[in-house]
Order: sequence, then structure tokens, then C-alpha cells
Amino acid sequence: MRMAIIGCGGIANVHARDLVNLINKGEDVEVSFLVDVREDNALRLKKKWGFDKAEVVRDYRSIIGKVDAAIICTPHTLHYPQALDLIKNNVHVLLEKPMVCKLEHAVDLIEAAEESKVVLEVAYQRHFIPCFIAAREFVRKGGLGRVRLISLLLAQNWYEFCKGTWRLTQKLGGGGELMDSGSHIIDIALWVTGLKPFEVYAAFDKYDSEVDINTGLVAKMDNGAILNFTVAGDDPSGWMEIELFWGDRGRLSIMPPKVLFIGRDRREAQLDTLNITPSRPVYNFIDVILGRDYNRSPGIGALYVVALSEAAYEAANRGRPISIKELCEIKGVDYSKFFGP
Repeated sequence: MRMAIIGCGGIANVHARDLVNLINKGEDVEVSFLVDVREDNALRLKKKWGFDKAEVVRDYRSIIGKVDAAIICTPHTLHYPQALDLIKNNVHVLLEKPMVCKLEHAVDLIEAAEESKVVLEVAYQRHFIPCFIAAREFVRKGGLGRVRLISLLLAQNWYEFCKGTWRLTQKLGGGGELMDSGSHIIDIALWVTGLKPFEVYAAFDKYDSEVDINTGLVAKMDNGAILNFTVAGDDPSGWMEIELFWGDRGRLSIMPPKVLFIGRDRREAQLDTLNITPSRPVYNFIDVILGRDYNRSPGIGALYVVALSEAAYEAANRGRPISIKELCEIKGVDYSKFFGP
């Protein structure tokens, strides 16, 4: 399988490491191209991971017709045109988060992948971590009963970390920490519960930046549950995340590597994660292409994350809650196809 990595900055190293692990295990994968507008980034990645046969190029369009699959790690607003061009030319695509920045672009990618019959996967790594898998299985099998309330917290020193980079620009970042790191946390809430956003309101603090640093978000889900999400993008500790779920039968707390359930009888139980084998997005991506597994992080799930995020930005701009149906009308997206009647 001929593979390309498009965008050879920080996160590309994680995917490169995983590809090396697969190659060392005998997987028939070759990294044929490293693509970056900055040649030094690509050359550095090539040397670090021993991709001796990889050709370094600046323009992703030059690899079309020469690869079977690609991993896209470029700035957020570049994801859509790059992925669309590749998918339309029958290239399987693994996209870094967020999949795209706009709802209509998410729809385009999903429909193009369906038409071209290629794999479109989003690199949400929590889908392959045992505690999150256990939480999802528990909730989806009814262990929590009807989900009533979801509370999410993300605290990160994102503002300091991103100073002077493309992430603090609207042109390339497409949004701030809500869209960037926050995408992972929103995804977990939706992926664990299977719920879809119905209506969203949010307020942002941008500091001196073009994009959001702190966020206060409240959403109503399609079953009537309430979701609240606090993003503290200027936290001194580096990283903290909390995902709490309340249902008719109790409370579920994801506390990596543990998942705890407290029932109405006030008894606490730790969910079993020992029998769940951890994996990685790249491993699943290759397996899906070869027909050995199903897509565990498909584009449709990422579409709901994009919808909630973009609705939050739209709500803040308008100073009022905005429903996903209204957002779809604004964007020319068929609401009934993706969000129900």
C-alpha cells in the first residue's frame, strides 16, 4: 500500500511512529511521499523515522494517482480541499481533527467518499482507548438508562502553546480551542452516547487573538438531554479533561484510565477495561482499507462534532441560541438526512 503523509509538523510524528510499527510487523505499507510546503519539515520527518524511499514534495496535488492512501495533518482550513481532491481521485483518507471547519464541507467529504467507495476516517484516538470504549459500550447498552445531562471540561495551556502559530489565526485555524482540542471532547460526548446536537448557545473570550481561547457552551441534544462544555484555554497546568454523564440509573465518570459508575443505590463500580485491546487510528485505517475491520471513527461522527462547533460560533455571533436545523438551512444542508425529521 502506497502511503503519503500530508503536513509533516508535530502530529505527523505520531502517525509516522504508528506506520513504522506496522511496517516492522510486516505490514505491506510504504510511505511513498512526504508533503509539506516547508521542505525542512518533510526532510526532518523523513530522517527521524527512516522513510528513506519517500519522495519529498511541496504540493499534495502532485501525488494524485501515485498513492493508495494519505494521512492529512495540515492546518484545519486546508483539510477540506485537500481531502476532497484526494477522495475524488480514489485515495483513502485519514484526516486529523477537526475533520473540517464547516458543516457543508463535512457533508461534501462524506458524500464524495461514498461515491468513490474509499475510506474516510478521522483520527479521534480516544475511540481506541479502553476506558472510552468501555464507557461507550456501557451507555449504548443501556447501563445509564436515558442520558439526561453531560458535563465536559477541557483545561489546557493552549493560548501560550499556540502563540505565534497558525492555530491562533482564523485563516488557517478556522476557530480556536473549541474547534481544535475541544473537538476531541465534543466527539467523546457524542460518540459515547450516540446523541446528536439539537440547539446550541455559546459565549467566547478571545483575549487578543482572532479566535476563541475560553468557551462557555450549552447545548440541548436530540433526546432533550443538556450538554455543557467549559473550555479554559489559558490554564497553567497543561491539560485536564473531565467527561461526566448522568442518566436515569446513575452517573458515569470517565477518569482515564478508569471509568466509574455510581448507581442510584450509591454503590460505585469500576467498569472492566482489562479485556479491551487498545489500538491506534492508523492501525484501524489500514485494517478498514484491507477489509479486516470496520471504520471505528467515520466521517459521519465527525460531522456532528462540526455541526455543534459551528452552531456555537454562529450562536455567539448572533447573540442567541441557534438550532442545528437553522444552521442546516443557512448552509444548504439537508437536515432530515443527517439529523432526523
